[in-house]
Parts: sequence; structure tokens; C-alpha cells
Amino acid sequence: MLALIPALPLLGAIVNALLNRRASRVVAGSIASIAVGASAILSFVTLFQVYGNHGVPVTQTLWPWMHAGNLNVDIGFMADPLSAMMMCIITGIGFLIHVYSVGYMDDPEDSRSVWRFFTYLNLFVFAMLLLVMGDSFPLMFVGWEGVGLCSYLLIGFWFTNTDYASAGKKAFITNRVGDFSFLIGLFWLFWALGDQATMNFAELSAVIAANPNLVGGAGGLAVTAICLLFFGGATGKSAQIPLFVWLPDAMAGPTPVSALIHAATMVTSGIYMICRLNFLFVLAPAALAVIATVGALTALFAATIAITQTDIKKVLAYSTVSQLGFMFLAVGVGAFTAGFFHVMTHAFFKALLFLGSGSIIHALHHEQDMRKMGGLRKYMKVTFFIFVIGWLAIIGFPGFSGFFSKDEILWLTFITPVFADLPLGTVMPKVLWAIAVTTALLTAFYMSRLMFMTFWGEYRGGHAHGHAAPAHGQDDHGHGAPAHGHGGHGHDAHMPHESPLVLTGPLLVLALLSTVGGALNLPHWLPGAGWLHHFFEPVFVHGHVAFPEGNPLEFPLMGITLLGVACSVGLAYYLYVVAPEKPAEIAARIRPLYVGSLNKWYVDEIYERVLLTPIVVFSRQILWAVVDAQIIDGAVNGAAAAVTGLGRLHGRLVSGRVQAYALSIAAGAALIVTAYALGA
Repeated sequence: MLALIPALPLLGAIVNALLNRRASRVVAGSIASIAVGASAILSFVTLFQVYGNHGVPVTQTLWPWMHAGNLNVDIGFMADPLSAMMMCIITGIGFLIHVYSVGYMDDPEDSRSVWRFFTYLNLFVFAMLLLVMGDSFPLMFVGWEGVGLCSYLLIGFWFTNTDYASAGKKAFITNRVGDFSFLIGLFWLFWALGDQATMNFAELSAVIAANPNLVGGAGGLAVTAICLLFFGGATGKSAQIPLFVWLPDAMAGPTPVSALIHAATMVTSGIYMICRLNFLFVLAPAALAVIATVGALTALFAATIAITQTDIKKVLAYSTVSQLGFMFLAVGVGAFTAGFFHVMTHAFFKALLFLGSGSIIHALHHEQDMRKMGGLRKYMKVTFFIFVIGWLAIIGFPGFSGFFSKDEILWLTFITPVFADLPLGTVMPKVLWAIAVTTALLTAFYMSRLMFMTFWGEYRGGHAHGHAAPAHGQDDHGHGAPAHGHGGHGHDAHMPHESPLVLTGPLLVLALLSTVGGALNLPHWLPGAGWLHHFFEPVFVHGHVAFPEGNPLEFPLMGITLLGVACSVGLAYYLYVVAPEKPAEIAARIRPLYVGSLNKWYVDEIYERVLLTPIVVFSRQILWAVVDAQIIDGAVNGAAAAVTGLGRLHGRLVSGRVQAYALSIAAGAALIVTAYALGA
């Protein structure tokens, strides 16, 4: 039954595509939700089976695929502890997002294309399941490319909006850069293995563990380069420096798409891939150092942008980039289980926050600007309740899921032994820890800012207050935003209201998971500690990193983090509740920094000038104007002209006139006689 798990979402996509416009929102949404829900049930059954078998994988081979020389690849699926847990995250949270979407996609202007939306959602889940369930590199890569295609389709769902369509293309093209790096690493790895080359993950793990010299040995140049190339692919899919620029623009898609991409599917694929290849990455401590450094810097960089954004979805988008940085920091210091644990808890609370923001946007008639919100806790009590839980989880409040996963990453970063043989290997963990703690404090600040601007104070939206529309002039459904946020109707007619149960129901489930999800991997100082670590032992048996135990600094460092988080929350409360005029005053004093953060440090503009414009100019002025138009076209046109000229000459010679033939014979004879005479 393993193959049914990806097959069911694919079947749902096919049925909705065939029904086309004949399927209403409820019908299309029900088909898509049932397909993913059934897949989720089978995923959990598989997880329990793997757990009952003490981590022994469940496998299924469907049919042969590629057999040539040393390359033997079948269409086969594998559910070990890592992939089984990932399958449950994808289908479980994916099911909640599908149900939520049935209520969210109720705009009359979308009624004719809603079948397309649910078709794409099902395809997205299918591709992601293919990525994590494939037992070989080629099958993983098919899913890898599939989620890239589906992200393009969903981000640009409202394709009549040029900006939204461009955002979809931006995501697609940026990911192709990372995918090229992934492919080069894959080819290099296959070539390095020689006669023992295999693309099957289980076989690959055994081969490399038995003979690390096949890839150059531990710390070798070859294995380091291969791992860095794979990480290049991960920077695209999981939005790390320098390929993070597509993810904030992914907000162009409907809010359920944002939740699906940011929480349960595409952006976690890079983390999954590194965890899957743990046996390879532990042989390259230099590559792990690069991964940890890029992750820490990405986390900090994104957090500095999130603190000034006013679009509620943009704040959450940069928060995702930052949290992904934490995950890469974890796998970079060799804490693979801790990194995946944060993937899991982040899926809970980030899906909750994105869908919660969708509930707010839906209630406010597709308003996304936090400056037009405020006081919503009085009008949307259920949404406020669940948002508080998501907020407490992401800032790492003790007892909530985010506290356990983030605190473990911070502590294991501080004590990691994987950099011991590298230059500055003893200093690097402390520097990375300091960057991560700073990011955690910024996270607490900007998420508290979002909470207080949205739910505290007085409601600032509606015609009565006369605020201008956001500069982008578009609402969450790709339509033009009314000049006064709610269409200019009376203030009372469009006051905020609580969302229906089809929206709040999935939020309550996610709120529960965000609250208790940390119990899956409690720290060593609590009863029932480390369940996830024990469950994942068979997966990381060849990539295990032995972290030192019994360090007396663990609790003091935890206390420093918690104190800093409390101060960040207090500062946000003071600035946005007690003295809301202060942020504008501070922004005026540090205007260059404020403007830089507000404009995302001009990374897109820098890429435009340094990379994109030169490529366009080179393509037009050199590749097209010279190479294509003159050299290639010139050669082709010249050959055509030569053949045409020869044809015309031949046409004159073969005229069909007897006089011309006689003259030709006479001229030829004269030439022969003359040549013979001169030779004699």
C-alpha cells in the first residue's frame, strides 16, 4: 500500500483536472481534501509500522526504470523513520491546509479557476511525497523538480496580475540555479564511486560507510566539493543566502499556498536532503562549517528585514527564511535530529501563523497591511487565541514546541565537536551561537510587533479612518485593492468578524500541535527525553556525531536566551502598545538603517544591476547580435547563398539548347588542345 500514499493526491489532481470548471469550489476542494486525507491516514499507518519494526524501513519496488552499465534504478519507495515522519508532516498538515482552502477560496472572481487551484495543491503534495519517499537519487530529483514546477504554478496562480506572474517565474528560475548545482554534485558523486556506483540511498550509505576513500576520504577535497554542490541545491529550495530572494515574493500566491510552501513542503526539502545524506556530509567538516555559517547568517539577515515589514505575510515570509537558517545551522553542526525536529515544530506553528494570517485577511476583506489592523482580539477571539499559541511557539516560550527545538539547536551549536580540526574550530561554535541567540531575540521582537500591531490597540481599518491603500495596490486575491481598504462602505458594515469554522477548525488542530509537539523530543533533563533521537538512530547510524555531555553552562545559556526573549517582548510591547509614537521617532533617528531594512537591504536591486542586467546586455549585444545574428545566421545564410549561386550557374549550363552544348564542347576541346600544346 506504500505506493498509494503518493498515488492518491495524484489521482485527486487528475479527477479535478478532468472535471475542470464543472467542479464547484466545494466539490473540487472535497475531492482534493479526501485524496490527501486518505494519504495522511496511510502515512500514519506506515509510521506506526516502522516504529513497531524498530526503524526497519518499509520498501516497495514498482517496476524497473533505468538499467545501463553500473546504473540500476527502479521506481521504488522507502519509508524509514526519516521519510515516514516527513510523509506524516506533508500529508497531515497538507490535509488541514486543503480543508482550510475550501473556505478561504470563496471569492466569486476565482470561482471559474478554483478547480485549477486544488489540482495544483494535490500535485504539490504528490511531488513532495515523491521527493521524500523515493529510494534513489533520480526519483528524489523527479520530486525535487516537481515541487519547483508546482511552486511556479501556485505562486503565479493569479497569472493575469503581472507582478504575481513574475513572482512565480522568479521562484522557478532561482530554483533552477540551485538545481544545476545539485545535478553537478550528483554526477560527480556517481563518477567518484566508480565500479561501486549506485543511486539507491540504502546501498549508497553502506558503500560509502564501508569505504570513504571512494569519495576522497574524510575531509577530502572531492567529498567537500560534492557536499557543497548538494548544499547549493538546498540553498535554492530552502531559500538560503544567496538564493533566498524568491521566497518572500512567494506571498503572491493565495495564503494557503504560502502555508503549504513555507510549512510542510518545498522549503524543507533541502533540510531533508542533507539529513538523508548525513553519512556523506559527516565526511566533510569544512562543508558542514559552510552550511552552519550560511544558515546562521541567513537567519540573522532575514530577521533584520522582518522587523520593519508592514505586510503581515511578508513578516511571516522573512520569518520562514530565518527559521530555515536555524535548521541549516543545526545540520551544519552535525545535529541532524535537532534540525529535523525544528522542521517538524516549525511546520506546526508556521502553518498555524500563515493560516491565522489568512483568517485575518479573509475577515478584513483581503487587507494585509498591519497598519490597518489593530484591536482584532476584540472581534476575532478564536483567531486571536490560536495566534497567541503560534506566537509563543515561534519565540520559544517555555513549554511550547518551538522552545524545545530551538533551544536544542542553540545548545548543540555551542558544544558541537565537528569543527575541532578546522582553523578557528574552537571559536566558530561560540560565534555561531551568538549569531543564533541574536536572531532569536530579533524573532521575539518582530513577532511581538506583529501581534501587538494586529491585535492590540484600536481597529485602524475601514472607511471611517480613511487610510490609503498599500503601495502595491493589490489584495491577497490579485485584484485591485480599494482606495480605503474596504471598498469605501460605512465603517460598521465592514468591521472585523470571526472566520467560519472551516477556517478556524484546522487552526485549532495546529494550535494543539504547536503546544504539545515538543513532547516528541524532550531534552535530557526531562522524563521521557529524546524519543525522536532514539527513533532516528537507524537513519543516522553512519552520520552520528557524539556531542559532549554534562556541560554546566547549559542552563545558564538557556537563561540568557530566555531573559533576552522576555526583554524583546517587553520592548515590542512598549513601542507598539504603550508608546506607539516611538517607532516613528526611532526610525527617523536611524533612517538609513530603517530604510535599508524596509527595502530588504536592496538585495533584489543589487542582483538586478550586478547579475541580471549584465546577463541581459551580454545576451542581446553579444550572443544575439554577434554570435546568433552574424556568425550563426551568417554561416547559414552564406551557405544558402553559395548553394543558390551554384544552382543558378548550373541552370545556365544545363539550358537545353543544342547551340550552347556545341559551344561548350568546342570551348572544352580548345582548352584541352591549348593545355596539351603548352605542356608539350
